[in-house]
Amino acid sequence: MQHSINTILVTTDFTEKANNAVKMAMRIAERHRSHTIIYHNINNYFVTDRTGKQVLGSDIINENIEKAEKSLETLKDDLKNQYPDLYIETVIKNDSLIHGINEVIEQEDVDLVVSGTSGKQNFAQVLLGSLSYEILTGANCSVLLVPETCQKYSFEKILVPIRILDHLLDKVDLSITLARKNRGIISLLGLSNEDDINKIKTAYSKVKKTLDYKSLEYESQFLLTKNNASEISNLSKDDQADIIILNYKDENSWKSFFMENFFKQIINNTDIPLFFYKNRYELKINNRSGNAGYDITLPHPG
Repeated sequence: MQHSINTILVTTDFTEKANNAVKMAMRIAERHRSHTIIYHNINNYFVTDRTGKQVLGSDIINENIEKAEKSLETLKDDLKNQYPDLYIETVIKNDSLIHGINEVIEQEDVDLVVSGTSGKQNFAQVLLGSLSYEILTGANCSVLLVPETCQKYSFEKILVPIRILDHLLDKVDLSITLARKNRGIISLLGLSNEDDINKIKTAYSKVKKTLDYKSLEYESQFLLTKNNASEISNLSKDDQADIIILNYKDENSWKSFFMENFFKQIINNTDIPLFFYKNRYELKINNRSGNAGYDITLPHPG
């Protein structure tokens, strides 16, 4: 099975980090010939006096919608001039951020959400969360987080850690797709502690055989470590990687509030895009069963 990126949704609030995410989304869309949706969300703000009367609301919202429509139209026209062969549309919603995004994901069969991040977090932000982290945890499809400082928009060196085995073959198929579209090299990194070394080594060997069978150029190494995030971050720098492909299952495996957990370390110590693979079918089942939720004790990507 080869993973396709047919439809991309990129969020924008017209900041520099959002502009960089849009740029990344368009470069990906150009390589994959993807339909691209530029999404902007407007929040409701209401203020009431002692009598319960609304003193701020619809007028401000309508004004914000008009401004956003003009900004989106200008952005769309500029992008159409740069990418005349791509199908680009804009969407504005006056909704909760995740509900609005997931409506579009469902309606348009979105394969990937792209969001900009501003980098390192402080303690207050860990508690309060951020829009990019809300998107990462709430979107019902894979998410690509693009650092504001990122200036390379092709993926010639693709780092693929092998640590979480859930949907590993799907993640590998996705990596193969990216490698072919970018004429890139896959860099496999097997990571294990002493407890799970046998099953990780077995999976690592199977992935190598798959890449050999598909005649993909790749590099590989296997490390015994207790600090997975540090090893991934360090290797991404030493290897000059352009993107890291992670399984979203990593989140549930490394939750920690008072200690540096996996996501926090990865985000704080890398300055390249992070692609979090999510299985959409599994997400739909979990959402129907009411397991989805937001944990404010988790770190955020900025």
